[in-house]
Amino acid sequence: MERIDGWGQTRKRRRLIRHWMETTPESTALDRGTLQGLLASVMTAFILFMAVTLSASRAHASESSIAETLKAQYPLTKVGVTMLKFDYNRITQPGAVLTVRVPGIYADVANTTQAIVNTSIVDGQAIQQKGFLASLSDTHESRTLTPGETVYVTKLDVKGDQVRFELLTVNVTTLGSGIGTRYRAEVTFHIPNLDTLKADEVQKTIDAVIADSATANAVESKTIKVGMSTEEVKKVLGNPEKIVDLGEKQIYIYKDMKVIFKDSQVSDVE
Repeated sequence: MERIDGWGQTRKRRRLIRHWMETTPESTALDRGTLQGLLASVMTAFILFMAVTLSASRAHASESSIAETLKAQYPLTKVGVTMLKFDYNRITQPGAVLTVRVPGIYADVANTTQAIVNTSIVDGQAIQQKGFLASLSDTHESRTLTPGETVYVTKLDVKGDQVRFELLTVNVTTLGSGIGTRYRAEVTFHIPNLDTLKADEVQKTIDAVIADSATANAVESKTIKVGMSTEEVKKVLGNPEKIVDLGEKQIYIYKDMKVIFKDSQVSDVE
């Protein structure tokens, strides 16, 4: 039986109470400091999460807006579906018809089940994807699209600084086996600071590579007049191979001509 002191408490209880009184204040202070630190970390993480989410939401909205504007300029073509697969050789609803303006865009038979080798457009030039994976995608019936060839747009999306097109030839090609097929191409335009550009500025970049018939006809005629702006010349001739900048005077060098600008307007053509 435990001994009871004059205060009506056991010695064991008194020891427990004394231990609690000596240790509790320090433990509580430590817990409060730990809790405050944890709370600050949680709040910081929450603020960062909200900032990233808001930024991503704005970027997505900008991408969607640009994509919808471009789709209005280049109405998509719809193709048939056979056995739950797209049949690119069967057009169900034709859209915009564009003309290819630059060489080097890789294309493969339209209904291939393999990935189409991507062609990147950088500064108006077509650059084909290279390497081992690209070689695996080649059906050995592939070719490059010819300048002047007409194509449909079957897909269009915007991601970051990229505008991605899926193109489909209007004309059907008969292969050596006697089978007729369209050709399909995957083209990615790399446009720095895309989200800061206006729709017509983006379209001008695209028009230098694939353009509607009105622009294509102007390209064919290659009509350059004194007083035209640099953008008007690029819409007709595409991007120059070289630019010589002499301050107030600039020279755009093309394969078969030189266009001389003074104060950003055509002053002479050689």
